[in-house]
Amino acid sequence: MVQRIPDENLPKEGSILANLVAASKHDKVILSFLDGRSLAGGLLVNPIQRTGLLYNLDEEIRVDWRLDEIASVEIVA
Repeated sequence: MVQRIPDENLPKEGSILANLVAASKHDKVILSFLDGRSLAGGLLVNPIQRTGLLYNLDEEIRVDWRLDEIASVEIVA
């Protein structure tokens, strides 16, 4: 079952945006959403609109997201 991350455990939006922009320079990241989902793939970020796209060509998925939906981002080596 997917569990929502408690608000007190979430980082500030500014630091999440900075982490997303930095992570978008890498080939693969793991993006964790506030609703408990975690998805891996490439990342495109639009910092002005605070939106982006996670894509995985192997699994043929594409997920559009807004900054307020993101809990964390992790770079996969």
